[in-house]
Amino acid sequence: MKKQAVSKIINVSKIRLNWRIVWYSVLIWLMGFLVAAIVIIPWYYLVITLTLALTTVYYFKIAKPFEVKRGRRAKRDRDKFFAFGLGAAIAWFTIVGFLTILEVAGFYYFDFFFYFSDFRNWYLLALVLLLPVIYGLLLENSKYKSNQ
Repeated sequence: MKKQAVSKIINVSKIRLNWRIVWYSVLIWLMGFLVAAIVIIPWYYLVITLTLALTTVYYFKIAKPFEVKRGRRAKRDRDKFFAFGLGAAIAWFTIVGFLTILEVAGFYYFDFFFYFSDFRNWYLLALVLLLPVIYGLLLENSKYKSNQ
């Protein structure tokens, strides 16, 4: 009886860990850290934007956005790119934010006010949240325009 209750709880939650999302999140966090350490501030904003944009484009290659399918598209395929981008953005933001908090509390500053007073940290988190969603919307719109 107790075993069935535990299995029902586990089946209800169905939390799946996608290692690809975790890997790209850690990669984005490391690239943000390395770019901030190497590139001087005026060029940082351009370099980190290009780096994250290229990472997002490469991440979306698995969805095959420009694959030509014959016939009518299924209803579930219509919003696939936006949902894919939104899911990636939320997961990346959560993991990068968690790694950033660990970085502050662990070995880097240990001063939250000083760390978050630097605009580069806010800019990285905003880019991580916005770029996959915007790219997903662009892919979805280009898909609809190519069909018409």
